[in-house]
Amino acid sequence: MYKRSIINLLVSLVVGLGIILSSVVWAKNPNMAVSKRDSNGDGKVSLDEWDKPEFIFNKIDFNGDGFITAQEFAKKWGVPMPGGSLTNKSISDAGSLDESKTIIADVHMHPMSQSPIDQLTWMNKNGVKWAGLGAMRRSNVERYRNIMGDRYIPFGGQGAMNEIYFQHGTDGVEDEHNEMFEAMMEELEASFEDEKIKGIGEIFANNRTTNPRPDFRRKTRIDAPTYRAMLDLVDKYGGAMSMHVQWDHDSIEQLGVLADHNPNGNIIWAHCGNDGSAYDVRQVLKSHLNIYCDLSARSKPKLSDWVINKRPRAEIFTSYSLNGSWQDLIEEMPDRFMVGTDTKGGSKYDKGIRAIRNGLLANLSQETAEKVAYKNAQQLLDLH
Repeated sequence: MYKRSIINLLVSLVVGLGIILSSVVWAKNPNMAVSKRDSNGDGKVSLDEWDKPEFIFNKIDFNGDGFITAQEFAKKWGVPMPGGSLTNKSISDAGSLDESKTIIADVHMHPMSQSPIDQLTWMNKNGVKWAGLGAMRRSNVERYRNIMGDRYIPFGGQGAMNEIYFQHGTDGVEDEHNEMFEAMMEELEASFEDEKIKGIGEIFANNRTTNPRPDFRRKTRIDAPTYRAMLDLVDKYGGAMSMHVQWDHDSIEQLGVLADHNPNGNIIWAHCGNDGSAYDVRQVLKSHLNIYCDLSARSKPKLSDWVINKRPRAEIFTSYSLNGSWQDLIEEMPDRFMVGTDTKGGSKYDKGIRAIRNGLLANLSQETAEKVAYKNAQQLLDLH
């Protein structure tokens, strides 16, 4: 009995020590400190998302803008940013762009909390000349633009639309007279006028089963007045509106109604319907000339084995091969497709680009491959 008690005590001590150590690791990880609290996915922590007294929030919010970033957590704790930060890296550390192969425009890269130096490093190594999308607040967009210049593709509106959803649900997302939506539209128009953004999105219009976070999942009317207003704004200033619309037949029908609302407003269909077939996608693209396909999250490493087993049609290409029906479709409509990684972290970014090069582009004709790799995005988003 005494021996068993000693063993139980030692086990308890080990478990307790593990909990303490894990909490210390979490407490000193700036990125994790943000992601643990960031309910709307905008890459920062607002006071509404804060789980401690307000005076602690104010001490960490060094610039007083009402948000805490991973950089501010790092500064408060005196620890370096995982993967490096602006304080200990310079642009020269990113190296130079590898143009030994066809360059790539990554139209579905969410920078979030990594530093622009890190992102530029991954891009240069992999021959990616341009990359970007949402969601970031204005100060972070400026930070990326200052470091990456015209190689960064800034979009707006994703974080604001998420916040509207969290506060007002789908009714708020679809209400063009919602005060938060009206304020967002004013800010987007000002950003377009100042040439600080290239488009709007990624907008989660229907991601009811295709988002890993349950609190982010929603299904809205794709032809709602809010989306029509955003499409009109895109038409007014150029660029495109990136929309996440998974393959539900009613949503696809509404996507067509939205596209017909303003045929001059360009829509980038994020993930090309997530698991829509080549046959189905062909019908959409033939009927609506202002819809373009972003092929991100249609291959590993973004797609996990679990997702592929559950939704096998989601995988279009592998690290070495391209589905034959999709190959025919892309060759038939070479002006309508673009690529994206939708991955975070250096190793996953490397794998994502390798799959794009070796599985997708290598199995297309050279002329089509160049269009898909960068020329379509270059023309649609006015990239230089």
